[in-house]
Amino acid sequence: MNKLRQEIPAKQAAKGPGRSFGRGLVNVLNGTFLTREKVLANMPFLLFIAGLMLFYIGYGYWTERTVRDLDRTSSELKEMRSEYITIRSHLEKAERQSQVADDIAGLGLRESRQPPLRLTVDEKEAEALHTP
Repeated sequence: MNKLRQEIPAKQAAKGPGRSFGRGLVNVLNGTFLTREKVLANMPFLLFIAGLMLFYIGYGYWTERTVRDLDRTSSELKEMRSEYITIRSHLEKAERQSQVADDIAGLGLRESRQPPLRLTVDEKEAEALHTP
């Protein structure tokens, strides 16, 4: 009897773990593992895990899209900043007194060489001018 007990585990060991793994893989591929009671009892939890996996995949796509939008916005900002600097330098050049004088010379106007006169009016005279 003792010999019989020792021989049975030796036969099971001869089957090896590869055979049970292969059988388990076949059960997964053909779907028979889904009919077991333990799997059916845990189906709500498995569906919850599947939902979490879908949420995680969607979150990954959303994150990638957000990063792409940030990169695009950053490059647009750099482009606009360089355009702003270029336009500002052109405006500063156009606002120089010498540049304005050159531009209006083509219209037949010239720059006055006399300083402007300051006019002062007393308050009483200003009131007299405004009252009819």
